[in-house]
Amino acid sequence: MMSLRTRTRSLLARRISVEGMIEFGLWMAIPYLVIGLTWAFFNVTKVRHLEELLESAIPAGGGVGAYLLVAGLWPVYLLLPSVCAA
Repeated sequence: MMSLRTRTRSLLARRISVEGMIEFGLWMAIPYLVIGLTWAFFNVTKVRHLEELLESAIPAGGGVGAYLLVAGLWPVYLLLPSVCAA
């Protein structure tokens, strides 16, 4: 039976292409985006608050921008809800 150190070294010694790393990143982005879009869908008050702030800067796309910001920054909203509600 191989030790954890030996298994880790053999795993890290494998050659991985740039395309493989990009593909891995894209596959990992799918659950992140799904969770973020679901979070933004169920937290309409946060989206509307951010939309009001963005309307002055981006009148035509404030709503979409607010929705995408809340969907992209959902971990921040989970970890720091009091800071993001201001």
